[in-house]
Amino acid sequence: MKIITKDNFCRDLFTEKVIAENVNELIGKELVKEWNNRHWNDHSDYYLALVEDDYELYDGYADLM
Repeated sequence: MKIITKDNFCRDLFTEKVIAENVNELIGKELVKEWNNRHWNDHSDYYLALVEDDYELYDGYADLM
């Protein structure tokens, strides 16, 4: 599993980034939960999410090309 950034406002022009790869599912859930509890609010640009290894990152800027 991997930890990525997700857009808080569902904008089209956002690039998801990988924060950590090869993360254990249980530890990853706790890390994401703790980070979001401490650093996320309604005005944050992004939040963290735990996704499967084969998840394809969204790149809104690539769609413009």
